[in-house]
Amino acid sequence: MSEEDLDHLLSYYNEIVFARTSPQQKLIIVEGYQRLDNIVAVIGDGVNDSPALKKSNIGIAMGISGSDVSKQAADMILLDDNFASIVTGIEEGRLIYENLKKTIAYTVTHITAEILPFLIFISLEVPLPLGTICVPWIDLGTDLIPAITLAYEKPENDFMLRTPRNRKTENLVTSQLLGLTIFQVGFIEYLSGMFTYFVIYGQFGFRPKKVYGLRDDWGNPAISNLEDSYGQEWTFAQRRLVEITGYTGYFAGVVVTQCINLICCKTRRNSIIEQGMRQV
Repeated sequence: MSEEDLDHLLSYYNEIVFARTSPQQKLIIVEGYQRLDNIVAVIGDGVNDSPALKKSNIGIAMGISGSDVSKQAADMILLDDNFASIVTGIEEGRLIYENLKKTIAYTVTHITAEILPFLIFISLEVPLPLGTICVPWIDLGTDLIPAITLAYEKPENDFMLRTPRNRKTENLVTSQLLGLTIFQVGFIEYLSGMFTYFVIYGQFGFRPKKVYGLRDDWGNPAISNLEDSYGQEWTFAQRRLVEITGYTGYFAGVVVTQCINLICCKTRRNSIIEQGMRQV
């Protein structure tokens, strides 16, 4: 059978049985399915299965009755020689992939909320919204443990009903994931922190219009009579207290939105009502 005949057969017939095939023919069949952009799994236990096991996308060997050659060529070994274990292995693999995706999405989100305050500090010349000491507290103090807990999430309800992911387009980290985390959720966290920042400065007498362009005078220790929006004069020590309070407000805004983001990252498709809050 030529390659064209084999491709025609594999394309138009869904249920095919190949009997008494040689090791070379098994390899040709695997290559034929792969030419049609299919994901091929091969199960075998003998030496003659090793070429097809090696060539397939996932080779599965028998742990008890399988030969050493087939085990070396395979990607998965069934220790109990039970085909039902394949489903369990697929479920575990999908669970690891999903939980890694959730962990990455949660961890990457706060990058926007940490970088933009320094860009605003440079470009708009406002007093620094977020202190450098607060950045490691966000990364280690409030993100580390929640990110670890996402690795122990239980499978979602429709977990095994989904079609296999496209290995060419659905990578672990995609542009869609980065766009959602950095430019959407991350920007919401930034707005939450900046809103708290301006509210705090406004409570002390510095309205947003007054804050813009105030960076140089604000950080100058020689200026002890800096006026706010109401004409009150502030010394450098008093301004430092306001600045530290602004750090705390921005930090609290990011932490609160990260807690909400954690609940959102617990599920990728189902709602939190369907999924619940319990873990594995």
